[in-house]
Amino acid sequence: MAATPLTGTTTTYVTNASDTHREDLSDLLTNIDTKRCVFTDAISKGTCSALLHEWPEDELADAAENKQVDGADAEFTAVTMPTAPNNRVQLSAKWFLISTLQNAVDKAGRKDDVAYFTEKALKELARDIEYGMLNNASATAFSSGTAGEAKGFKGWMPISHANHYDFSATYVATNDLTWDLLNAQLQLAHEGYGDPDLILAPATQKRIISSFDQSDRLTINADASSKKITAAVDYIESDFGVLEVKMVYHLAPYSDSGTLYDWLPIIDREGWKLCFLKGHGTKAEKLAKTGLAEKVQISSAWTLECRNVKRNAAFSKLSRV
Repeated sequence: MAATPLTGTTTTYVTNASDTHREDLSDLLTNIDTKRCVFTDAISKGTCSALLHEWPEDELADAAENKQVDGADAEFTAVTMPTAPNNRVQLSAKWFLISTLQNAVDKAGRKDDVAYFTEKALKELARDIEYGMLNNASATAFSSGTAGEAKGFKGWMPISHANHYDFSATYVATNDLTWDLLNAQLQLAHEGYGDPDLILAPATQKRIISSFDQSDRLTINADASSKKITAAVDYIESDFGVLEVKMVYHLAPYSDSGTLYDWLPIIDREGWKLCFLKGHGTKAEKLAKTGLAEKVQISSAWTLECRNVKRNAAFSKLSRV
């Protein structure tokens, strides 16, 4: 259809009178979200060689009075053998398909769709693994038609655990995180021979921790020259050591009739390890081409190792109001 000049004249054209304008599509492509895998980044990495991953665990006897009579004969007591906690391997994967023509044409913000969507899928898979490491409540073995599942933090420290405080399993708006409650949970982890050094806080709980002000605990730094006030708390020095407070993005909240409640892990980083099955760590592969498209698979076989869960603590059913 031919362009139409401005009404009342035969010489002046306005913008909507042209058929040849280019579309205004920016060449800068922005992803709305980023990787943000706080727990994954905080703990060590390792490998495993079986779908049921086991590791030895032992603990020292409690300290006790020990005095012997001079010349007494030896008295032997039975030893307690180490235990073998275990976890199942979980296989996580993503796939996508890009036509050969789509990959060839000029595009805004990227040159190669296969390369771009491979990078995107790798980031998404990393977030899925982080989600599982935090929220999975149980371990499940592979079987016919059943996917394997690795137990996450929530499974290692269920609500029934002594170090998991859940406000007597009651959902109420007054379930507030306080300094005294936090210090009590840190004490439980300390008594479990732990040295917790990381709090993974959802956004609301991070703000609450930053507002702790009992006994002048809150420090506000003001820089008059740059007109800057820092009122965030990224580290807490408690009776049981210094803990880093990091905002976490992939904790699935509890729901009570549509009202959401948070949970909050308190972690001894040395007790956790993300293990990948030998030869099946996170990888991207191009699958066999069967038509006019590129097929790509992103996969990872992983599990979460927990050494002495008593070194950690948690809260659940925390109010967001």
